[in-house]
Amino acid sequence: MSTPTPIGLFTTFTGPSSRDGILAIVDAVRAGRAGDVAIAFVAVNRVAGESADTDASVAELAARFPEVEIVRTSAVRHAPAQRKAARAAEAAGDPGPLQAWRDDYYAAHRDRLPPTALDFLLGDMWIWGPRACAERRGVNLHPALPWGPLGKMWFDVIWDLIAAGPGTADAPAESGAMLHRVIVEVDEGPVVSYCRFGIATPELAPLWDALPADDVERAAYIAAERAKKRETGDALFWAIRRRGVVREVPLMLATMRAIGDGGLRLAGAAVAGGIDVSRAVDEGVGGV
Repeated sequence: MSTPTPIGLFTTFTGPSSRDGILAIVDAVRAGRAGDVAIAFVAVNRVAGESADTDASVAELAARFPEVEIVRTSAVRHAPAQRKAARAAEAAGDPGPLQAWRDDYYAAHRDRLPPTALDFLLGDMWIWGPRACAERRGVNLHPALPWGPLGKMWFDVIWDLIAAGPGTADAPAESGAMLHRVIVEVDEGPVVSYCRFGIATPELAPLWDALPADDVERAAYIAAERAKKRETGDALFWAIRRRGVVREVPLMLATMRAIGDGGLRLAGAAVAGGIDVSRAVDEGVGGV
């Protein structure tokens, strides 16, 4: 009998989305729905007392899956004066001090992290430094296709898609999600896997039609709603968001299964592959 491939999970547990995602992944792995893998640990970069939401998520994880090792550290409390100065230096064009702070934070807890073959980041709000990128195989979720908007928050990605329009009958607009290697340059690591879904479907047509028809008015509307970030009430925005969120965990599980069956190869410090798992993900979400 083969030894399961050990994986790590990294999160900040900021709210329901990351909590539900982590719980779903742990449950799927324990039930054997993620292939021949095992959870080595869940790393949470907030300690007790920093956030009621994070503490509640950790408590639920511990109650439901007491066998899972939870490693809690505090990024925000680690050398805060150094981090503040480093962010000022970065704003002035020097990223070196912030990279050094990230390496120092990682070094302070790296020995508490068991070795893994691959680490999945889900709702992890802290960027990895050069040392973590070099020593661990991390893959991060980005809510866009490999050729879509990069280096942006999820709400800006959606507004970019809406601004680009619904496409044409021959080339309807689409979006997706991808897992890519974690490297120092945010969202620029090699693609590991991705899934795609349409955003110009018949179901969404009335929502596209509800946007201002005039180009200038539409651009002004999009700019105003974009400024609201998570607080927009635009129905098309949230419909696209739901279609992406529902695919995040299935994308991770499909990737885990691909590693187990050889569809993705682990090689040295890299993950070789970059595969389209849309069919498996669609099956996992029931065609949403």
